[in-house]
Amino acid sequence: MNNITIQNMEAEIPATKPDAGYEYEGPVEDLPRNISPAAIVGLPGQEITNVALRNIRLVYPGGSNPRYACRGIKPADLDSIPEMASSYPEFSQFKELPAWGFYVRHARNITFENVTLTAKAPEYRPAIVMDDVRVALLSGMKYDEPGKAKKQVHLYKSSEVIQKK
Repeated sequence: MNNITIQNMEAEIPATKPDAGYEYEGPVEDLPRNISPAAIVGLPGQEITNVALRNIRLVYPGGSNPRYACRGIKPADLDSIPEMASSYPEFSQFKELPAWGFYVRHARNITFENVTLTAKAPEYRPAIVMDDVRVALLSGMKYDEPGKAKKQVHLYKSSEVIQKK
């Protein structure tokens, strides 16, 4: 995947199954589990490249339970997330992920510009986790989460990531 721009949109992610009641529903997930973040995930040697997200507002329910999560942001936790090429690109293939807003892995030249991520309830996870990302710009980001302030962007095996106000 290359040269993707998504802009000028708002979405609210429900705490329940988002496609419940539709004629065709996606897979039933193992429950209980925490809400999955949006994901930009390539495969080793097959990076997602040149993605721009601009003027976007995403609202998540928040309130994730750390007892459900099987992965945090320590190196061993992040290294334990399988590649799952045969399941790609099903959003729920990883089960628990270490971010509440965006999980980005195996990607290059990613831009987040004027993106607001809101969690309605406190989260124990950071808003964004970048793993194996080369060249990224986060500009005009806003993180709205009740509770005490925390670091909202976690970088792992990533380089040339610039964060601007």
